Amino acid sequence: MLHVPYQGDGKITDNMRNYVVKQLKEEVIPKLEKISGVKFDIDRLRDYLRQSAQAEDDLVWVLESAKHKPSPIDSYFGAIYYVGPIFSAFRGTKEAVDYYITLRREIEQRIAAGKGPVTPDGDMGEEKYRIVTEGPPNYTHMREFWKMFYEEGAVVVASSYAKVGGVYDFGFRHDPDRPLESLAEYCLGCYTNHSLPERVNMLETYMNEYEADGLLINSIKSCNSFSAGQLLMMREVEKRTGKPAAFIETDLVDPRYFSASNVKNRLESYFQMIDHKRRAA
Repeated sequence: MLHVPYQGDGKITDNMRNYVVKQLKEEVIPKLEKISGVKFDIDRLRDYLRQSAQAEDDLVWVLESAKHKPSPIDSYFGAIYYVGPIFSAFRGTKEAVDYYITLRREIEQRIAAGKGPVTPDGDMGEEKYRIVTEGPPNYTHMREFWKMFYEEGAVVVASSYAKVGGVYDFGFRHDPDRPLESLAEYCLGCYTNHSLPERVNMLETYMNEYEADGLLINSIKSCNSFSAGQLLMMREVEKRTGKPAAFIETDLVDPRYFSASNVKNRLESYFQMIDHKRRAA
C-alpha cells in the first residue's frame, strides 16, 4: 500500500512529498523488485517520465481545444476515450505519445472545418449549450445518458472527471530530472486529492475560461471521493459565477440508480433554466 496524504490546505508541502518518496524507496520499489525479479532502473523510469510529459502536452492541448466555438470535442463523454491511454496501461510509452499526436492532428482538422464533437450518432449538430460537469459519468447507461446531451445541443466543454488521473492543465508534468519526487507529486495532485476549496476554484476557472453557460453535477453513489461536498461546491460556483447550476444522481456501476425519465426531465429543465437566464440577461 502507498499512503498518500490529503491536500487539506490546498498545497503540497515538503513533508508530504518526502513522506511519499520515502515509501517508494523503502516499501514499494523493494517489494516490486522481489515480486518481479527485475532490478529497479532509474534511467528507464526517467525515459518513461520524459515520454509521459510529451503525451501530457498534447493531451492538454486537446482538452483546451474546447475553448473554441463550436467546441471540437466533448470534454466529458468524449474525453473518456482521450484520457484512457495515459491514465491506464500506456502511460510513458511511445504508443501513448503517438496516440496523442494523432488525436491532436484530428482535432486541429475539426477546428479548421468548424466541426463540433463526434457522438455515437455522428457529428453533433448546433452547439446550443456549453456545460462544465463535476463528477463521473454514468457507465451503466452511457450511450443513453450521452444522447440526452447531444440531442439538446449541449456539449461539455470542461469536466473534473477528465482530470481524475492528472490535473495537467494546471501545469503539472512528470519530470525526468526529479523522478521519484515527480511520482509523489502526481499522486498528491490528482483531482480528488485536492481540497474542496481548490476544487471550487478549478471549476470556477473552467466556467470562466471556457465561457460555459452553467455547471452540472452528476453525483455518484459509488464514489465518495467525488460525491462528498458536491452540493456545497455547486452553490459556491453558482454564487461566484452567476451562472445556473444543476444536480443529478446516477451511478458508475449500479444500474438501479439510473432513472432515464428522471434524469432527462432534470436536464431539460436545466437547459430551459439556461435559456431563461440568457433572456433575462
